[in-house]
Amino acid sequence: MPQRLFVHFLLIFVMQLSLIGGALAQQGIQILDARLAVGPDKSRLVVDLSAVAGYATFPIDQPDRLVVELGVEKLADDAPTELKTDGLVRETAIGMVDEGRARLVLFLNKPVQVTTIEMLEAVGEQPARLVVEIAEGEREIFDQAVARSKALLTGQAGAEDKAAAETPEAPSTPTTEGALPSVVQIRPLILLDPGHGGIDGGAKAENGLEEKHVVLEFAKRVQKHLLATDKFDVALTRTGDEFLSLNERVELARENKASLMISLHADSFDDPNVRGASVYTRDEAATDVLDKVLAEGENRVDLIAGFDAPKDDDQVVNILIDLMRRETRRQSFLAARSIVDDIETQLPMRPYPLRRADFFVLQSPEVPSILLELGFLSNGLDMENLAEESWQEKAAQALAQGIVKYFDAEAQN
Repeated sequence: MPQRLFVHFLLIFVMQLSLIGGALAQQGIQILDARLAVGPDKSRLVVDLSAVAGYATFPIDQPDRLVVELGVEKLADDAPTELKTDGLVRETAIGMVDEGRARLVLFLNKPVQVTTIEMLEAVGEQPARLVVEIAEGEREIFDQAVARSKALLTGQAGAEDKAAAETPEAPSTPTTEGALPSVVQIRPLILLDPGHGGIDGGAKAENGLEEKHVVLEFAKRVQKHLLATDKFDVALTRTGDEFLSLNERVELARENKASLMISLHADSFDDPNVRGASVYTRDEAATDVLDKVLAEGENRVDLIAGFDAPKDDDQVVNILIDLMRRETRRQSFLAARSIVDDIETQLPMRPYPLRRADFFVLQSPEVPSILLELGFLSNGLDMENLAEESWQEKAAQALAQGIVKYFDAEAQN
């Protein structure tokens, strides 16, 4: 399936790193055509090329713009220099900015997020093409991305990123001439997976509060706190009320090589006295009966939505995959333990909050994965907490701190 990953300007440079940075690699490649399909809240930029090329995308401000750069030799004679606009985009500009580098600039009516970016190989009579999809975004996230792009483009990334973010007069274009840097530090990608969505509402409280809405709002709060650390790229498996199968969620983590996947839930149980948060890693032997029941319920969500039940990858029988899975489960346990250490001081927890169960969504052999149960919508106190913004904010901050501590510890090993 295509990479259906919603990245909020987290990879400031989304590029084929080996191709950007020198005119020789771009020799002979041309921009043949470009067009913009526009809508009120989404737009798609398509750039036709004579061959696959390196690319980069980043935001700049004053005014707000999204810049797409391509490693090409030139524009074809009949290539456009501006595009039809509407909705999110009010104006465009296309041209060469340096030897071996073309720039497409989208002048924005409002902040945006990049939801998809793909370089497609030529197929039959269809030329190679770059596809960039954008949707309306949040001002805070856009501004953070602008600050990071300025720091990277001027060679001031790292400790000085924060200073760049606080300096409004910082230049919005590179202060040095030449090609883009050929090496960009890749940050760990945290994939937040708000459970359920669309036809599958998940658990429901007596007051009508649905799990799918609670965990999506919480995921966005966690994303905000993680981005503020300036240490991670952060993505959500879904940003709206849509259904994703369990297989799709696992594949998103694998295809995008996530460094950590965190599935977010808020379940219910027959006993209204059961309450508190817990963190799970995958194990076929559940910690107790309740954990087994919760896992079995979550693993049935595809059936509820009218899809086949998910099946484990046949690769599990491969001895190399099995060894990989063991290491991944070790890393998952370390991440879970770090997170429990931080959130248990801030949130009501179940007894022995570090738990195991056979959740399918945690089955990726190479991506460390954990599942966080925020609480139980069947419990009155948990329900009140989950519906309260201040509680969600406190919980999101604690989770983000646990993630930071896990990666800091891994960096020391």
